[in-house]
Amino acid sequence: MTSSDHAAGRDQETGRTHAVLRSTADLPAPWAAVCGASVGVVQGRWDGPRGLGSTDPCPECRRITTS
Repeated sequence: MTSSDHAAGRDQETGRTHAVLRSTADLPAPWAAVCGASVGVVQGRWDGPRGLGSTDPCPECRRITTS
């Protein structure tokens, strides 16, 4: 999988962004990030400014989506 296969999700408590599979992003909340974290908001692309370009992207999501 590539980072373009993912949407950007955000943990509302910490503000950290996580990668969520695009194929599940249209399902109801909460979503499961690829690292297993629960995500309350999905907005934008993981490879965009709200994902990897954010101030606090999840290092585990980054590792999984770029390997």
